[in-house]
Amino acid sequence: MSKKEYSLDTVNKVYSYWGRSRLLYRLEVSFFGYFFFLRKKAINHLSLNKGFKVLDIGCGPGLTFKRIEKEIGSKGELIGVDYVNEMIKQCKKIVRRYKWSNVTLIQEDASKLSLKKNSLDAIIAITSLSAMPKPLEALNNCYNSLKKNGLMVILDCKKLSKHKWLNPLLKLVRWSKSYNENSDLLKIINEVFKNVKIEEYLLGSTFIAICRK
Repeated sequence: MSKKEYSLDTVNKVYSYWGRSRLLYRLEVSFFGYFFFLRKKAINHLSLNKGFKVLDIGCGPGLTFKRIEKEIGSKGELIGVDYVNEMIKQCKKIVRRYKWSNVTLIQEDASKLSLKKNSLDAIIAITSLSAMPKPLEALNNCYNSLKKNGLMVILDCKKLSKHKWLNPLLKLVRWSKSYNENSDLLKIINEVFKNVKIEEYLLGSTFIAICRK
């Protein structure tokens, strides 16, 4: 495999670079500010309450943490999981800054993650599943860990079904070395969760999937 092709190693290298600066990462994934709106919308779909136990899978530098922690309160619990060491380091900084005692950080491949069954109220995954070599295994782990009627909300990217001529451009924008182009993410989501609602944005290149167990 050439060094330019997608692999877990290249994912790690790309996100290790962006994990060195939380501000640069925020700017890079902002889509001119529009992605901040989508991230907020995705969290809204979780319908969080005080005391909820929430998983952020592929949490990056913890951009969702402040909002989620506020929603679940001190009696809730937030678990942040990321494969990249630099991202976990950024998360530790924000946890220390706000002195949260209800946030647990785990550095792990999501496909190998061991979570207690039926233990989570909600899960969020933002532009993380598309970077995983084994998204099906990761989603199965998430499904098993959710309580009955629990929600998983996924904000991620896909190839365009319309305007296909733009797909080569999207490949450049998405850092192809860290984007699993061979994975049909929507198909996998519907295989694992039978109750799925899809919202599409940016000409259909970006979606929010609201998945109920």
